[in-house]
Amino acid sequence: MGKPCCGQTARRRYKTPARPKLPPNPQITGGIKLIYIGAGQKTIRGKSSGLKYHLSDYRRHFKADPEDVDDILKSRLFMLEP
Repeated sequence: MGKPCCGQTARRRYKTPARPKLPPNPQITGGIKLIYIGAGQKTIRGKSSGLKYHLSDYRRHFKADPEDVDDILKSRLFMLEP
């Protein structure tokens, strides 16, 4: 806590917890841009490609293999990037 000034009470400073490091997502040439709109961390596997996509509320944007997109979009946690 810092020193109070002019008779004020000291305010607590809250530290933001460190974000866990996520593995990199696959680099897909010609992939379809999607957005994860869920909360927390999520790892999904593309049913057609078998690729793993690592997502979080602080890493929402990713490119998916075109063969995986229809299946991913069945979940309301994902949407096409405009």
